[in-house]
Amino acid sequence: MKGKTVLTSKQIDSFKDDGFLILENAFDQDLLSSWQTEFWYALGAKFEDDQTWPRDQTFISRWRFTPPYPNISTIPVVQSAAHDLGGDNFFGGGGAPIIKWPSPDADWSIPMSSHIDGYGGPAQHPAGGLTLGATMYLHDVEEKGGGFIYWPGTHLNVHRYFRQNPEHIDGSFLDADDWNHTKFSHGSKPVEFVAAAGTVLLWHGFLSHNGSTNVKSSPRIGIFGRWHYTKLQEMRYDILDDLWKHWSI
Repeated sequence: MKGKTVLTSKQIDSFKDDGFLILENAFDQDLLSSWQTEFWYALGAKFEDDQTWPRDQTFISRWRFTPPYPNISTIPVVQSAAHDLGGDNFFGGGGAPIIKWPSPDADWSIPMSSHIDGYGGPAQHPAGGLTLGATMYLHDVEEKGGGFIYWPGTHLNVHRYFRQNPEHIDGSFLDADDWNHTKFSHGSKPVEFVAAAGTVLLWHGFLSHNGSTNVKSSPRIGIFGRWHYTKLQEMRYDILDDLWKHWSI
């Protein structure tokens, strides 16, 4: 299904303007149920029994579901959408589950600070070259339920910043005297990704985002995927007048 076009021109234009795209019902219900069962079995816990939850475990490294769909990038709709956006220039798409256990007594507020992936700790990725991200939930997530927070349109802010400060594309912007964690998200209002299980949010690698506190009763199980340039060493520090030069759109 890699070569099959699934995105409309309207969706692609929206992604270019806003830096994100939501794919409803990206998962077959049987596959989603299988992933849920496999995940909770691996934890030795049950979603419906909070006494079994291993609350000290918030991240599962090197996680893979059972083939033929070991991670989010192999889901046919996601795979085709990523190919529509990046063609053969993008590589990767894997990512580990991140758990936000309930903290019902905590105060909730939408975060004001943000970041872009691929820089700083934890060092999960080489600096630069991150092109595309994907986020989905293994179970439904409601408002204030630990959702992924993103700032629409901020991929354009980041691109503008790196054009003006090309020496900082290696991550040194984090050490700049004028740096703060609202710089890239300035002028945009944060949006909470509230979604049913199996809904996928695709986001540009330059899109500002953050996590949030879960004050609801259900754990938020986030499944993430990230793509880089296929020719990472050659292209990761490439500052382009055209943000979309290495994309297929």
